[in-house]
This record gives sequence, C-alpha cells and structure tokens, in this order.
Amino acid sequence: MSTASPSEPDKVRQDIQHTRAELGETVAALAAKTDVKTRLGGKATSAAGGLRQRLTTASQSAKTSATQRFRTVSQKASRRAATAKQKTRQAMTKARGSAQAGAQTTGKTESTEVTSARAMTAKVGTAVRAKPLPVLAAAGAAAALTVVAYRRRRTR
Repeated sequence: MSTASPSEPDKVRQDIQHTRAELGETVAALAAKTDVKTRLGGKATSAAGGLRQRLTTASQSAKTSATQRFRTVSQKASRRAATAKQKTRQAMTKARGSAQAGAQTTGKTESTEVTSARAMTAKVGTAVRAKPLPVLAAAGAAAALTVVAYRRRRTR
C-alpha cells in the first residue's frame, strides 16, 4: 500500500459528502413517491383548479350566450309588437270607416222604415175608423179562442 497524501483524505471526505447528498435526494424522492396522501392531495388540488377553470369558462360562455339570445328574442318581440300595433291601427281605421258608413246607411234605412211604418199605421187607423165592425169581430173571435184554449189547458 502506498502512503496517502494529505489531499487524499479531503477528497475522500468530499466524495462521502457528495454521496450522502445524493443518497439524501434519492431517499427524499422515494419518500415522496411513497407518501400517497401528499401525492393525492396534490392531484386533487390540480384537478380542482382545472374544474374551477372549466366552470368559469362555461359560466362566461353561458352568460354570453344567454345575453345574445335575450337580445335576439327582445328584438323579435319588439318587431312583432310593432307589426301587431300597426295592423291594429289599420283595422281600427277600417272599422271606424265602416261604422261611419253603416251609421249613414242605417240612418237612411231607419228613417225610411219609420216613415213607411207611420204611413201604414195611418192607413190602418183610417180603415178601422171607416169600418170598425170587421176589426171588432176579429178581436172578439181572437178573445173567444184565447178563452177556449185557456179552459182546455186548465182541465187537463
């Protein structure tokens, strides 16, 4: 065996320290792999973060979509309401025109019918005054028939 130089023990000590450091890192890595609780906690945290991000994205997308659909429906409703309002106005205008025309026509018809009825009443009144006997006989016959019909119904 040869004699050791003074630098050789320092070198051996450094090698030992280096080996201990590597061994410490290896042990730490193995310990980390065997610590299931910590590994699962990390995965759970990572998964929760991913879910939060997806949820936020989906929420923003839903809000945007809902806002766009609301605007579209609101615009369509406004257009349909305006169209209905316009059609209602047109119908009201036509109805007023028809009512005015009908009132004019009805007024003429009523006055013609009233005049005709008055003339007929005057004729009948004149005829009854001239010959009251047939009218009285017809009225008496009608009264007699009414009394007979009433008695028949009562006896049943």
